[in-house]
Amino acid sequence: MDISDCTPKRLTPEYTILPFDSGEEDITAFLLDDAKDYLSQLMAVTYLFECNGITAAYFCVSNDLVTYNEALQSKSQWKRLLKKSIPHPKRHHNSLPAVKIGRLGVHESFHKCGLGTQILDNIKYSFVFRNKTGCRFLLVDAINKPVVTSFYQKNDFEYLGEKDSAEKTRLMIFDLKRFADAIN
Repeated sequence: MDISDCTPKRLTPEYTILPFDSGEEDITAFLLDDAKDYLSQLMAVTYLFECNGITAAYFCVSNDLVTYNEALQSKSQWKRLLKKSIPHPKRHHNSLPAVKIGRLGVHESFHKCGLGTQILDNIKYSFVFRNKTGCRFLLVDAINKPVVTSFYQKNDFEYLGEKDSAEKTRLMIFDLKRFADAIN
């Protein structure tokens, strides 16, 4: 399956969402029950990919920050992130601009087809080359299941904060500067 086989749509309040089932209740319910509310409250924008009369996949994004207090457990972890990411004269920041992928879901019938990776690549490209504001990182609260966290790791996301956690989700980060440098 190739993303170019799908018709991309930006969700609007009046749009009728085609059938969707990711096999993950929270991911499916967000699209069908909550995405329009998030849009009307200016909290997230959702993009759909339609194919063969169904919603093949979707994602939503919103503005966010990477901050010392929220994301990292120690000052040394924050300093390592800054040292790895930001040129020396600019390392005094207490927060860095980011975009959060609030949800990313692929219809069950399109699992294991590479569609999720193609969508992440599309998001990365959009925020590097078509973004209208500064955005250094992508963040995702990945569902804390090995199949989900390994998917994001395969797409070059790293854990932010403690590696081992019993939480429902795991905060993961992707540095868009690395993506921009690799393309250039």
